[in-house]
Amino acid sequence: MAHSTRHVPHEVFAGRHHIDLTRHFLPEALAGAPRTRALDAPDAVRLNQIRSASYLHLFDVLESALGKGARVRAGNDEDVHEQLQPILRLDAFDHASLFRTFLDDFARAFPVPHRRLPWPSDLESAVQHASPHALLVLALHLKLVTQQHYLACVRGDETLEPTFVRLLKEHWNLECGGDRPCGAVVAIQTMLMKTLPGRIPPALRDYRLLVFTIDDVLRRQAELDVATLEDVRGAPLTSSARKAAFDTEVAAHRKTFLTVGIVNAAFVYAMRSLGPAAPSMLAGVVASLATRT
Repeated sequence: MAHSTRHVPHEVFAGRHHIDLTRHFLPEALAGAPRTRALDAPDAVRLNQIRSASYLHLFDVLESALGKGARVRAGNDEDVHEQLQPILRLDAFDHASLFRTFLDDFARAFPVPHRRLPWPSDLESAVQHASPHALLVLALHLKLVTQQHYLACVRGDETLEPTFVRLLKEHWNLECGGDRPCGAVVAIQTMLMKTLPGRIPPALRDYRLLVFTIDDVLRRQAELDVATLEDVRGAPLTSSARKAAFDTEVAAHRKTFLTVGIVNAAFVYAMRSLGPAAPSMLAGVVASLATRT
């Protein structure tokens, strides 16, 4: 996969930033989960910070899995290589250094190690077995999520930790910030509009499978988030508080990475190019996620 030549400002990669651990990193509105009364205010702030570090790690995992899967699928198959050109040519998923630099700063500032999900072999397998058009759909989903998180949820919120906000702004800029047309989004949408009718059912089926596999990944990270919170408290939570914290984290990661993307107006509009079955499939996925345990 060719790498992007877009310049990332030195100050973003320089590291050694001061991180203000008195503030929230991500807005609670993005998570869509009200603060649980089972946690006091300091624990709630810590959980937000832990969730935010997990957010970067999970984005890194999802982008890496998709990029690796696209390269594997393209391989020596010229037809698949052509279908995946919007991912391979534009290389939308080259942000690992950006994320990991901040996570290094976070590790130096936070009182305890942040527990991070190991490489998810189930997601890797699902990506590598998915149809090429399902990978395009997932790529579009992730790119639109990146835009929505910064533009609709973070930009202009002066209560949030400023270094984290700058990082999310840079992630958005790398995708398609400013007044530039978002080339990757346009290219993916154009390729999806060319999808042959016979390829639509497997694309929808495999995208649905990818969503639920990602949901499993998010749940595992939620467990680790709660364990990190207990580490920083220096004492275990009560059983009721632990369940409440876990449920909060599952709901937060699920909305942040999955639901926000699936109901995004631009995503729904693009999916309509795959025929009348696509919107109903999206509605069914959202409904299933809401009741998934």
